[in-house]
Amino acid sequence: MPKYGKPHLLFVYNKIMITIQLKLFATLNRFMPGTDLPGYPKEKQIPVGTSLADLVSELGIPDEEVKLCYVNGRYQELDYILQDKDEVGIFPPIGGGSLMTEITLDVWLYGELSRFGKEFNQKSFANLPVKLPVGGVMSDLLTFLEMPTEERGITFINGDLSAMPGLQPDLAHVLKDGDRIAFFDHHSMWPFQYRHGAAMIEEMAEEMNKRDDLGISHAYDK
Repeated sequence: MPKYGKPHLLFVYNKIMITIQLKLFATLNRFMPGTDLPGYPKEKQIPVGTSLADLVSELGIPDEEVKLCYVNGRYQELDYILQDKDEVGIFPPIGGGSLMTEITLDVWLYGELSRFGKEFNQKSFANLPVKLPVGGVMSDLLTFLEMPTEERGITFINGDLSAMPGLQPDLAHVLKDGDRIAFFDHHSMWPFQYRHGAAMIEEMAEEMNKRDDLGISHAYDK
């Protein structure tokens, strides 16, 4: 082997990059230029083998300003090695260290979607509590469930329509502690009474109003 063969291979390896989605919350947002809103996701490329501690250091965030780190909706220690497509959220201490760090959601999965409830699967439905970091959005919940968004049909948040096939404006909807989320599969009927005057989340109402049919026409793919 050439004298400098091995170091050269390590150099090439360290140049391999992966992409993560990064969210910096509250006061930490100042360490990520180009994002106006705290908790707004931004794509970032990092070398393979980067840990959460490495990421914090690269961003220039002092250690004492990091309270918690979540990856894909789950708490992780700073020695966690980041993977391609990970969704990372970093939280600071607030109010002298007191901080509501998690929200608990009441999640219901109906029909074929019950399989995403894993040990809570009752074949025709699953009901499970899900904990997400404060500021978590619908896409974070889907990531936690490992459920592709195209798998879901009609979706309700606290009884308000938030999504249906082909129209899913709720992916960035911020969820709150105690929210009840109901996911129905593609075989669920679209009840007539929901076609006219359905209670909707704000994002869904805005999207409906942009449609020529105002959401009255609806059909599922076979």
